[in-house]
Amino acid sequence: MRTRWLRFGILLCGLLWAFAPAVQQPPVEKIEKRISPHLVLFQEISVNPPLAIQGVRITPARAVSFRSTLGNDVVATEGALRGRELTSRMAWRHRAVAAINADFFDGGDPLGLCIADSEIVSETYPGRPAVGWTATGQVVMGDPTLDADLTRPDGAKLALTGLNRVAKAEGDLVLFTSFYGTTAQAAGAGTVVALDALPRPLRVGAQVQAVVREVRQGSSAPIPPAGGALIGTAGAADFLRALQPGDRITLRIDLQGDGAAQWRTVREAVAGGPWLIRNGKLVAPDEMPGGFNPQTFIERRHPRTAVGRTKQGEVLWITVDGRQPHSQGVSLSELAQIMARYGAVDAINLDGGGSTTLVVRNLVINSPSDGVERPVSNAWLVYDDAQRPTLPRYTDYRIEPPQASLKVGEQVRFRIVRGDQPVSTWEAVWGTVSIGFVDQWGRFRALRAGRGVVSAYIDGQWLHAPVEVVGDAPPQTQNGNPSRN
Repeated sequence: MRTRWLRFGILLCGLLWAFAPAVQQPPVEKIEKRISPHLVLFQEISVNPPLAIQGVRITPARAVSFRSTLGNDVVATEGALRGRELTSRMAWRHRAVAAINADFFDGGDPLGLCIADSEIVSETYPGRPAVGWTATGQVVMGDPTLDADLTRPDGAKLALTGLNRVAKAEGDLVLFTSFYGTTAQAAGAGTVVALDALPRPLRVGAQVQAVVREVRQGSSAPIPPAGGALIGTAGAADFLRALQPGDRITLRIDLQGDGAAQWRTVREAVAGGPWLIRNGKLVAPDEMPGGFNPQTFIERRHPRTAVGRTKQGEVLWITVDGRQPHSQGVSLSELAQIMARYGAVDAINLDGGGSTTLVVRNLVINSPSDGVERPVSNAWLVYDDAQRPTLPRYTDYRIEPPQASLKVGEQVRFRIVRGDQPVSTWEAVWGTVSIGFVDQWGRFRALRAGRGVVSAYIDGQWLHAPVEVVGDAPPQTQNGNPSRN
């Protein structure tokens, strides 16, 4: 009898298991916060797979503007950073509402197209797209190529190959302005020409004249404040050698291909690559390379930064954390799917890895994978003049708990209190750097040992809570192997 009931019980359990509904995965948590009249901060947290997505949705309006800014406002400086700067620092210096990191870089040089304050600062990189903002408030996306040349007084003409970067390749002809820094540079010996009376800004589509101040051999030269410099190597060095002091040369700087005419109206632009979505179609991985390695960069999961635009004309900024316990990162195809899910019909990848950074109200919203924010060559800033500065309504806000001590892997929930009343989560923006990740519910997860601060922005003021984390952090791996870019 007992055996029969046992068999019946086993059969019943099997039937219940077979017909039971599938176990529900933990829900994806989403939150949105309006940080200005035309900007919305959003965040998406999932556990399986672990993923933290955060971004800003920007509605174009007369009050909204974008800015492309260089680290320290120049391409190159002396010292270890060579012109790079923290995204948060650039946002703070220029008083932006929000900012994201932008282009890949070599030292302090953005590798793709960069236009700042209506002047072209860096030339395009073959096969890599850019995003720009026009004087009339239009967003432009495309991958044009540089079309520029120098004409001597005798009519001889030679193509310019670069702007504000070290002349490295054989036959390079590079133009330097004060955007580069104080000294034009080449990797080897060539011909250096100092220029006077160079009209500025050098807009896309410009044709200007400048006067030769000096011609000499070398690999560097001071850049005159009211002029510029040219460096040519190999055949380009021979071309420049024919110039004499006092000669008047003509410089033509333009872009061609992929809607080049639109770029003549662009005031600010940054670049990245590759395309993720184009004309509403997700780009296949085998169509993405623009010098990017398919296995290690395109297909592997990394922290990512992307920019896109929707059919309604909204601009999307999205960052995805990676290489950390709370977020594994995404491949470029997965990033494209995320951008499409948020409505993007055109989208490009920007620099990622340890560079991935989203700043809102001077707070780092994501968790940089290096454990600290990485200095980068340039950033993309946004402003909303529809929100006028006002004095805080209240001054008795505080964070509870006022401080915390926990172990790696543990969590604590921070809240904002005014007087004796808790303040709604939707009214505050949370951020931290180095020791862990705080989401927009105020939940902090300890990721690394050390001392840091969890901060909140509310009602025009910042609140801070010291945090100490102890213990060993898990190794940062990607697909079983250490990874970094």
